[in-house]
Amino acid sequence: MIRPVYATFIFLSLFALPLSSVTAQDTIPSLTSTPTLSSNSKNPNSFWRRLSVGGQIGFQFGTVTGIVVSPDIKIRTIDQLFVGVRLMYEYYNYRDYYFDTRNGELIDNSSNVFGGGLYLRYYLRTLFSSFFGNFFAHVEYEYLFYTQPYVQSAPPPVGYILDPYNYWYVDGKQNIGINTFFVGGGYSQPISGRAFLDFMILFNLNDSYNSPYTNPIIRIGVGVGL
Repeated sequence: MIRPVYATFIFLSLFALPLSSVTAQDTIPSLTSTPTLSSNSKNPNSFWRRLSVGGQIGFQFGTVTGIVVSPDIKIRTIDQLFVGVRLMYEYYNYRDYYFDTRNGELIDNSSNVFGGGLYLRYYLRTLFSSFFGNFFAHVEYEYLFYTQPYVQSAPPPVGYILDPYNYWYVDGKQNIGINTFFVGGGYSQPISGRAFLDFMILFNLNDSYNSPYTNPIIRIGVGVGL
């Protein structure tokens, strides 16, 4: 099976582009905390105070052109345990990817990728009152789906379209599904007010040939709390 072209693009977008993304802040008081009385205080245990929204938008242009849109929503459940859902859409185009041996023509590889993930994230804020409380553990399951423009086949005389990895194909379309399991953690650094900077390092436990990720996976994001 072919390793997707969007592997490089996804890694770069997760590493660099989320710096301009907006994600809801995770510095919500724990369920065991006592709210202070003030003119603008809110119940920290209310539904809306426990809900966070955000996402990522990524762009890359050149030999590999791609666009990534990934909205994210999560809710604090027990103490500092968050349950989140992440959706993803990506368009990519890899210039001159395939070589058609029948006529010597170079062919672009483009596709639409759909998917999403479900994750758990636990912050250590109730265990530590120092900066150690900004560390968190993260586990996530992700599923991606896309349609490959050609069907993988045996070498010639059967196959006649060649990719950069020396795999052969014939005309047709092939559906590809990718299951990924991430484990890791990170650090949430407050900047000012309810703004924060997140650093995360994840490892893919299901690193198959079709996997678009290279371990370790680094995510950096800037967010503002609701």
